[in-house]
Amino acid sequence: GVSNEQSDKSLLGRLEYAVNEWKGFVKGSVLYEVGSGQEQKLEYTYLQVPAGQGYYTWNDYNKDGIPQLNEFEVAVFDDQKTWIRVYTPTNNYVKANYTTFNYNFSINPNFIIPAKTTKNLLKFLRKFSASSSLQTNKKQVSNGNFEFSPFSKGLIDTSILSLNSFLTNTIYFNRTSSVWGIDITHRLNSSKSLLNYGFESNSFRDLSIKGRWNLTRSIATSLTNKYDRNELVNPTFANRNYQVNELSAEPSISYIHKSNFRLSLIYTYDTRKDVQGDSAKALNNQLAAEVKYNVLSNGTINGRFSFNNINFTGDPNSTVGYVLLNGLLPGK
Repeated sequence: GVSNEQSDKSLLGRLEYAVNEWKGFVKGSVLYEVGSGQEQKLEYTYLQVPAGQGYYTWNDYNKDGIPQLNEFEVAVFDDQKTWIRVYTPTNNYVKANYTTFNYNFSINPNFIIPAKTTKNLLKFLRKFSASSSLQTNKKQVSNGNFEFSPFSKGLIDTSILSLNSFLTNTIYFNRTSSVWGIDITHRLNSSKSLLNYGFESNSFRDLSIKGRWNLTRSIATSLTNKYDRNELVNPTFANRNYQVNELSAEPSISYIHKSNFRLSLIYTYDTRKDVQGDSAKALNNQLAAEVKYNVLSNGTINGRFSFNNINFTGDPNSTVGYVLLNGLLPGK
Protein backbone atom coordinates (compact mmCIF):
# COMPACT_ATOMS: atom_id res chain seq x y z
CA GLY A 1 0.00 0.00 0.00
CA VAL A 2 0.95 3.64 -0.30
CA SER A 3 1.36 5.68 2.91
CA ASN A 4 -0.17 9.14 3.04
CA GLU A 5 2.19 10.20 5.84
CA GLN A 6 4.69 12.91 4.98
CA SER A 7 8.33 12.32 5.82
CA ASP A 8 9.78 14.39 8.65
CA LYS A 9 12.40 17.03 7.93
CA SER A 10 15.50 16.90 10.08
CA LEU A 11 18.49 19.15 10.56
CA LEU A 12 21.67 18.99 12.62
CA GLY A 13 24.51 21.51 12.58
CA ARG A 14 27.31 22.83 14.77
CA LEU A 15 29.62 25.84 14.49
CA GLU A 16 32.53 26.79 16.74
CA TYR A 17 34.85 29.79 16.62
CA ALA A 18 37.67 30.94 18.91
CA VAL A 19 39.46 34.28 18.93
CA ASN A 20 42.64 35.57 20.60
CA GLU A 21 43.69 38.85 19.02
CA TRP A 22 45.90 41.87 19.68
CA LYS A 23 48.22 40.19 22.19
CA GLY A 24 45.27 38.94 24.23
CA PHE A 25 43.33 42.21 24.25
CA VAL A 26 40.29 40.24 23.03
CA LYS A 27 39.85 36.56 23.93
CA GLY A 28 36.81 34.38 23.52
CA SER A 29 34.88 31.63 21.82
CA VAL A 30 31.44 31.02 20.27
CA LEU A 31 29.44 27.80 19.93
CA TYR A 32 26.20 27.46 17.94
CA GLU A 33 24.17 24.27 17.46
CA VAL A 34 20.84 23.64 15.78
CA GLY A 35 18.81 20.45 15.45
CA SER A 36 15.38 18.85 15.35
CA GLY A 37 13.79 15.73 16.77
CA GLN A 38 11.27 14.57 19.37
CA GLU A 39 11.01 15.53 23.00
CA GLN A 40 9.47 13.36 25.72
CA LYS A 41 7.15 14.96 28.22
CA LEU A 42 8.30 14.29 31.75
CA GLU A 43 6.68 13.62 35.08
CA TYR A 44 8.56 13.68 38.32
CA THR A 45 8.44 12.68 41.95
CA TYR A 46 10.48 13.58 45.02
CA LEU A 47 12.49 11.01 46.97
CA GLN A 48 13.83 11.49 50.49
CA VAL A 49 17.58 11.16 51.01
CA PRO A 50 19.98 11.68 53.96
CA ALA A 51 20.41 15.30 55.04
CA GLY A 52 22.87 17.23 52.89
CA GLN A 53 22.65 14.82 49.95
CA GLY A 54 19.53 16.35 48.43
CA TYR A 55 18.62 19.66 46.85
CA TYR A 56 15.03 20.32 48.00
CA THR A 57 13.18 20.71 51.28
CA TRP A 58 9.55 19.81 52.02
CA ASN A 59 7.24 22.34 53.70
CA ASP A 60 3.86 20.85 54.62
CA TYR A 61 1.85 23.97 53.78
CA ASN A 62 -1.60 22.38 54.15
CA LYS A 63 -0.65 20.39 57.27
CA ASP A 64 -1.98 17.06 55.92
CA GLY A 65 1.27 15.15 56.40
CA ILE A 66 1.40 14.17 52.71
CA PRO A 67 4.12 15.56 50.40
CA GLN A 68 2.61 17.28 47.35
CA LEU A 69 4.39 18.60 44.26
CA ASN A 70 3.68 22.22 45.17
CA GLU A 71 5.20 21.88 48.67
CA PHE A 72 8.87 21.48 47.73
CA GLU A 73 11.35 24.35 47.65
CA VAL A 74 15.04 24.66 46.80
CA ALA A 75 16.70 24.30 50.21
CA VAL A 76 18.84 27.11 51.65
CA PHE A 77 20.72 25.20 54.36
CA ASP A 78 22.49 21.84 54.12
CA ASP A 79 20.46 20.19 56.88
CA GLN A 80 17.26 21.02 54.94
CA LYS A 81 18.49 19.34 51.73
CA THR A 82 16.68 16.05 52.29
CA TRP A 83 14.81 15.49 48.99
CA ILE A 84 15.80 14.97 45.36
CA ARG A 85 13.66 15.34 42.22
CA VAL A 86 13.47 12.23 40.04
CA TYR A 87 12.23 12.56 36.45
CA THR A 88 10.32 9.77 34.72
CA PRO A 89 9.84 9.73 30.93
CA THR A 90 6.28 9.37 29.63
CA ASN A 91 4.94 7.91 26.38
CA ASN A 92 3.95 11.37 25.12
CA TYR A 93 6.22 12.92 22.50
CA VAL A 94 6.34 16.36 20.94
CA LYS A 95 8.15 17.36 17.74
CA ALA A 96 10.78 19.87 18.74
CA ASN A 97 13.54 22.11 17.43
CA TYR A 98 16.73 22.58 19.41
CA THR A 99 19.12 25.52 19.50
CA THR A 100 22.22 26.04 21.62
CA PHE A 101 24.26 29.22 21.70
CA ASN A 102 27.23 29.83 24.00
CA TYR A 103 29.85 32.54 24.02
CA ASN A 104 32.46 33.99 26.34
CA PHE A 105 34.64 37.02 25.74
CA SER A 106 37.08 39.09 27.76
CA ILE A 107 38.67 42.47 27.05
CA ASN A 108 41.95 43.44 28.73
CA PRO A 109 43.34 46.86 27.67
CA ASN A 110 46.44 46.36 29.85
CA PHE A 111 47.67 43.79 27.31
CA ILE A 112 48.13 46.46 24.63
CA ILE A 113 48.71 49.62 26.72
CA PRO A 114 52.30 49.78 28.03
CA ALA A 115 52.68 49.87 31.82
CA LYS A 116 55.09 52.80 31.52
CA THR A 117 52.72 55.03 29.53
CA THR A 118 52.78 58.71 30.55
CA LYS A 119 49.30 59.60 29.22
CA ASN A 120 46.71 59.90 31.97
CA LEU A 121 43.85 58.69 29.76
CA LEU A 122 45.74 55.52 28.83
CA LYS A 123 46.67 54.95 32.48
CA PHE A 124 42.98 55.21 33.35
CA LEU A 125 41.86 52.85 30.56
CA ARG A 126 44.55 50.36 31.52
CA LYS A 127 42.85 49.80 34.86
CA PHE A 128 39.65 48.57 33.15
CA SER A 129 38.81 45.05 32.02
CA ALA A 130 35.54 43.34 31.14
CA SER A 131 34.11 39.90 30.56
CA SER A 132 30.84 38.59 29.17
CA SER A 133 29.45 35.08 28.80
CA LEU A 134 26.17 33.53 27.71
CA GLN A 135 24.92 29.95 27.82
CA THR A 136 21.49 29.20 26.36
CA ASN A 137 19.78 25.97 25.41
CA LYS A 138 16.24 26.10 24.00
CA LYS A 139 13.76 23.42 22.92
CA GLN A 140 10.68 24.64 21.08
CA VAL A 141 7.59 22.98 19.60
CA SER A 142 8.10 22.47 15.88
CA ASN A 143 5.59 24.09 13.51
CA GLY A 144 6.98 22.21 10.51
CA ASN A 145 9.89 24.60 9.99
CA PHE A 146 13.30 24.79 11.58
CA GLU A 147 14.12 27.22 14.39
CA PHE A 148 17.44 29.00 14.02
CA SER A 149 17.15 31.77 16.62
CA PRO A 150 18.60 30.79 20.01
CA PHE A 151 16.81 33.60 21.81
CA SER A 152 13.52 33.05 23.59
CA LYS A 153 10.24 34.80 22.88
CA GLY A 154 9.53 34.81 26.60
CA LEU A 155 9.29 32.28 29.40
CA ILE A 156 5.50 32.17 29.24
CA ASP A 157 5.43 31.45 25.49
CA THR A 158 3.51 28.16 25.16
CA SER A 159 5.67 26.98 22.26
CA ILE A 160 8.78 26.84 24.50
CA LEU A 161 9.26 23.29 25.81
CA SER A 162 12.35 23.97 27.88
CA LEU A 163 14.79 26.80 28.25
CA ASN A 164 17.98 27.24 30.24
CA SER A 165 19.98 30.42 29.84
CA PHE A 166 22.64 32.17 31.89
CA LEU A 167 24.05 35.59 31.00
CA THR A 168 26.70 37.40 33.00
CA ASN A 169 28.56 40.66 32.30
CA THR A 170 31.24 42.13 34.54
CA ILE A 171 33.26 45.36 34.41
CA TYR A 172 36.39 45.45 36.56
CA PHE A 173 38.33 48.53 37.64
CA ASN A 174 41.76 48.14 39.19
CA ARG A 175 41.32 44.36 39.19
CA THR A 176 45.02 43.53 39.46
CA SER A 177 45.63 45.91 42.36
CA SER A 178 46.35 44.33 45.73
CA VAL A 179 45.06 47.49 47.50
CA TRP A 180 41.63 48.34 46.09
CA GLY A 181 39.24 47.64 43.24
CA ILE A 182 35.60 47.84 42.09
CA ASP A 183 33.53 45.24 40.21
CA ILE A 184 30.09 45.71 38.64
CA THR A 185 28.29 42.49 37.65
CA HIS A 186 24.96 41.87 35.97
CA ARG A 187 23.52 38.33 35.84
CA LEU A 188 20.35 36.95 34.28
CA ASN A 189 19.40 33.32 34.84
CA SER A 190 16.24 31.91 33.22
CA SER A 191 14.78 28.41 33.10
CA LYS A 192 11.59 26.73 31.96
CA SER A 193 10.50 23.09 32.09
CA LEU A 194 7.52 21.36 30.47
CA LEU A 195 6.09 18.76 32.83
CA ASN A 196 3.11 16.45 32.69
CA TYR A 197 0.87 18.98 34.47
CA GLY A 198 2.07 22.05 32.55
CA PHE A 199 5.13 24.26 32.79
CA GLU A 200 7.12 26.10 35.44
CA SER A 201 9.46 28.97 34.69
CA ASN A 202 11.87 30.95 36.83
CA SER A 203 13.97 34.03 36.16
CA PHE A 204 16.57 35.65 38.39
CA ARG A 205 18.19 39.01 37.67
CA ASP A 206 21.06 40.31 39.80
CA LEU A 207 22.97 43.58 39.66
CA SER A 208 25.79 43.79 42.18
CA ILE A 209 28.44 46.40 42.88
CA LYS A 210 31.40 45.34 45.00
CA GLY A 211 34.26 47.47 46.29
CA ARG A 212 37.30 46.20 48.17
CA TRP A 213 39.98 48.06 50.08
CA ASN A 214 42.90 46.38 51.82
CA LEU A 215 44.00 48.73 54.60
CA THR A 216 47.12 46.64 55.33
CA ARG A 217 48.32 43.16 54.42
CA SER A 218 46.34 41.86 57.41
CA ILE A 219 43.19 44.03 57.31
CA ALA A 220 40.79 43.89 54.35
CA THR A 221 37.42 45.57 53.91
CA SER A 222 34.64 45.26 51.32
CA LEU A 223 31.20 46.64 50.54
CA THR A 224 28.67 44.82 48.33
CA ASN A 225 25.37 46.27 47.10
CA LYS A 226 22.83 44.02 45.34
CA TYR A 227 19.64 44.71 43.43
CA ASP A 228 17.81 41.45 42.63
CA ARG A 229 14.56 40.34 41.00
CA ASN A 230 13.41 36.74 41.49
CA GLU A 231 10.30 35.58 39.62
CA LEU A 232 8.48 32.24 39.47
CA VAL A 233 5.54 31.48 37.13
CA ASN A 234 3.51 28.29 37.56
CA PRO A 235 -0.01 28.44 36.07
CA THR A 236 -0.99 25.07 37.62
CA PHE A 237 -0.04 25.87 41.23
CA ALA A 238 -1.05 29.50 41.74
CA ASN A 239 0.22 29.44 45.34
CA ARG A 240 3.80 29.21 44.05
CA ASN A 241 3.82 32.37 41.89
CA TYR A 242 5.85 35.36 43.05
CA GLN A 243 8.02 38.25 41.95
CA VAL A 244 10.40 39.25 44.70
CA ASN A 245 12.47 42.43 44.50
CA GLU A 246 15.50 42.53 46.80
CA LEU A 247 17.87 45.28 47.88
CA SER A 248 20.83 44.54 50.11
CA ALA A 249 24.02 46.15 51.40
CA GLU A 250 26.83 44.17 53.01
CA PRO A 251 29.96 45.78 54.51
CA SER A 252 32.64 43.49 55.94
CA ILE A 253 36.06 43.63 57.56
CA SER A 254 38.53 40.75 57.69
CA TYR A 255 41.70 39.93 59.61
CA ILE A 256 44.15 37.78 57.64
CA HIS A 257 47.12 35.99 59.19
CA LYS A 258 49.65 34.86 56.63
CA SER A 259 47.81 32.63 54.13
CA ASN A 260 46.21 30.11 56.46
CA PHE A 261 43.80 32.04 58.71
CA ARG A 262 41.01 34.52 57.98
CA LEU A 263 38.45 36.00 60.40
CA SER A 264 35.62 38.16 59.03
CA LEU A 265 32.88 40.29 60.59
CA ILE A 266 29.95 40.95 58.26
CA TYR A 267 26.83 43.10 58.54
CA THR A 268 23.97 42.67 56.06
CA TYR A 269 20.95 44.88 55.50
CA ASP A 270 18.51 42.98 53.30
CA THR A 271 14.98 43.97 52.28
CA ARG A 272 12.72 41.81 50.09
CA LYS A 273 9.20 42.43 48.81
CA ASP A 274 6.78 40.37 46.73
CA VAL A 275 5.15 42.79 44.28
CA GLN A 276 2.44 40.23 43.50
CA GLY A 277 -0.24 38.70 45.72
CA ASP A 278 -0.57 40.23 49.18
CA SER A 279 2.69 42.21 48.86
CA ALA A 280 4.51 40.24 51.56
CA LYS A 281 7.82 41.75 52.64
CA ALA A 282 10.77 41.06 54.92
CA LEU A 283 13.53 43.18 56.43
CA ASN A 284 16.56 41.31 57.76
CA ASN A 285 19.40 42.84 59.75
CA GLN A 286 22.12 40.23 60.02
CA LEU A 287 25.42 40.23 61.91
CA ALA A 288 27.77 37.36 61.08
CA ALA A 289 31.24 36.10 61.91
CA GLU A 290 33.18 33.76 59.66
CA VAL A 291 36.44 31.92 60.21
CA LYS A 292 38.52 30.04 57.65
CA TYR A 293 41.59 27.99 58.50
CA ASN A 294 43.78 26.18 55.99
CA VAL A 295 45.23 23.00 57.49
CA LEU A 296 48.60 22.81 55.78
CA SER A 297 47.85 21.58 52.26
CA ASN A 298 45.37 18.89 53.29
CA GLY A 299 42.11 20.79 53.74
CA THR A 300 40.16 23.78 55.02
CA ILE A 301 38.03 24.34 58.11
CA ASN A 302 35.17 26.85 57.74
CA GLY A 303 32.85 28.17 60.44
CA ARG A 304 30.05 30.73 60.41
CA PHE A 305 27.79 32.19 63.08
CA SER A 306 25.02 34.65 62.27
CA PHE A 307 22.40 36.56 64.24
CA ASN A 308 19.31 37.66 62.29
CA ASN A 309 16.61 40.14 63.27
CA ILE A 310 13.78 39.69 60.75
CA ASN A 311 10.66 41.85 60.49
CA PHE A 312 8.13 40.08 58.29
CA THR A 313 4.69 40.86 56.89
CA GLY A 314 2.78 38.06 55.13
CA ASP A 315 2.33 34.29 55.40
CA PRO A 316 5.58 32.58 56.42
CA ASN A 317 4.03 29.16 55.67
CA SER A 318 4.11 29.61 51.90
CA THR A 319 6.46 29.47 48.92
CA VAL A 320 6.93 33.23 48.79
CA GLY A 321 7.36 33.29 52.57
CA TYR A 322 10.21 30.77 52.29
CA VAL A 323 11.88 32.90 49.61
CA LEU A 324 11.47 36.17 51.53
CA LEU A 325 12.75 34.66 54.79
CA ASN A 326 15.58 32.77 53.06
CA GLY A 327 14.66 29.57 54.90
CA LEU A 328 14.51 31.23 58.34
CA LEU A 329 11.58 32.32 60.56
CA PRO A 330 10.40 35.83 61.55
CA GLY A 331 11.91 37.31 64.70
CA LYS A 332 15.37 37.00 66.18
